[in-house]
Amino acid sequence: MGRLKNKVAIITGATSVGIGRETALRLSAEGALLTVTGRSQNAGNETADMVIKEGGKCIYLPHDISSEENWISVVKETKKVYGSLDILVNNAGQFWIKPLADTSLEDFSEICSVNINGTWLGMKHGLSEMNDGGAIINVSSLMGQMGLPEGTGYCASKGAVTSMTKAVALETAKRKIRVNALHPGVIWTPMVGGGEDGDEGLKNFFIQETPIRMVGLPEHVADAILFLCTAEYVTGIELNVDGGRLADGAMGSHAG
Repeated sequence: MGRLKNKVAIITGATSVGIGRETALRLSAEGALLTVTGRSQNAGNETADMVIKEGGKCIYLPHDISSEENWISVVKETKKVYGSLDILVNNAGQFWIKPLADTSLEDFSEICSVNINGTWLGMKHGLSEMNDGGAIINVSSLMGQMGLPEGTGYCASKGAVTSMTKAVALETAKRKIRVNALHPGVIWTPMVGGGEDGDEGLKNFFIQETPIRMVGLPEHVADAILFLCTAEYVTGIELNVDGGRLADGAMGSHAG
């Protein structure tokens, strides 16, 4: 408890059941003061209310991460409310799969605008106000490290997040600001058909395809994000939270 006491954090994509909301609850429990953002006002206020009911401090701000104007506003308002910024969790993103032949330039440009531009803008404007010694966690994906059939847009965008993370980590090292990429595998959230009401057959499939024979949950990712917020000698890395899926090149088919 208290590892992030009075540290100010912005968490994007925290307006639904999943990684962002769980991360908000986890960082708040360690004393962080939060700004949570996303597109859904009702869900965003729900996240903020959950944090406050647990004794934390949190505000919700509507946010389109592909908009530079929105990013400037979010950082400015956070600084106005709390007076500083120490942590940025770039969690919001877009996911879809589609055959290459059926993917339009508009499709590709949209996913890159959200996943690449949104992360880049967050780092650019977050760093302008971030205290030395802070931390940025960019939520990439296992698919930013390997291929996925019919996933050219998603793989390209998450691969770019991974590469940008390393470049910015070197640029900010002199300020002791640590920048790391987090690579979740399949996480049982509504985005992948999971959550409390998810299909049990699909859940069991993912369990069998994962060497550790577990399904990934939002709290597993939140644990890793908390680690990256507090690990003083860790920067520029790719941290996988995937139950061993990347280590098994056959994606689970050889798991014992």
